[in-house]
Amino acid sequence: MKKLFSEILKQLIDKNDVVLCVIRESSGSTPRKAGAMMACFSDGTTVGTVGGGLVEYECTLHAKDVMKEKRDSVKEYSLDNRDAGALGMVCGGRSQIYFHFIKSDENNISVFERICEFTDNKNRAWMVAVSDDNESEFSVYSEEFGYENIKEFQENSCDFNSAFSISENKKCYAVPLFSSRVYVFGGGHVSQALCPVLLSCGFDVTVYEDSEKFADKSLFPSGTEIVNSSFLKINESVDIKSDDYVVVLTRGHKSDNDVLKQILSKNPYYLGVIGSKKKVKVMRDFLLDCGLDKAQVERIYSPIGLEIGAQTPSEIAVSITAQLIAKRAGVI
Repeated sequence: MKKLFSEILKQLIDKNDVVLCVIRESSGSTPRKAGAMMACFSDGTTVGTVGGGLVEYECTLHAKDVMKEKRDSVKEYSLDNRDAGALGMVCGGRSQIYFHFIKSDENNISVFERICEFTDNKNRAWMVAVSDDNESEFSVYSEEFGYENIKEFQENSCDFNSAFSISENKKCYAVPLFSSRVYVFGGGHVSQALCPVLLSCGFDVTVYEDSEKFADKSLFPSGTEIVNSSFLKINESVDIKSDDYVVVLTRGHKSDNDVLKQILSKNPYYLGVIGSKKKVKVMRDFLLDCGLDKAQVERIYSPIGLEIGAQTPSEIAVSITAQLIAKRAGVI
């Protein structure tokens, strides 16, 4: 996403108009879901993807028309053979794609400069677009500054979380400019295998470890945030939000439970704990005996990860990452 916005800004500064293709809605078995983006430039090149194949080819052709007409457009693509307007594909889904014509002017350059700044500093911010099917206006919304550039965006409110969201009237959508953050509690062998896989799949990663030995930055890839603090003082060290992911991989039952007692009330988007089925039962009984809410306890993914027969730390890392990807994609 950073590359896409950086290239859009470069083209605008070079006085080239841009067409931004955004999947606004999708259903069925489509290659990419709502929020996927592709930028098309006047020289015929593109950055990003809306699914590849014939759909993407048709989008590039239509983007040329949008560039000539200098106005927005909306098209729906059917990925089956049943409709007269279908593309002859067998996926069996539909995608509605919005084509934004972005003129190279001072206002758009200013907006996309701010978008690029937020993608660099990883603050919680969103690109917001308001459209009427003919033209669009872009802005940035951040937790620190609120809306920028235009106040009217507030009349078309979106949900600001870690996923693409669109307003009820379909005229406004928000795209997060930050990656989903995974808090990994425990810095042992599984954690060390997990972090590079998570980073490669677009997650931001924070490892929280109480032991200096396992909070060693040399054990983890560049880009991993390390927090060395007591498992009893989580709230003093990190601020876990409702759209964050939490993976509990500490060295024992006691520290797992210490973490869980503090994390459950945060209602993270995902919470998983490593362990055998026997350990899971003991853990759940303990948390309920502590008076924690049953519904919250039932939300815990444990044993953690998708069932693929994983045994080694590397295999377990793939299993856990696959489950987080499924959660991020909304399929579990």
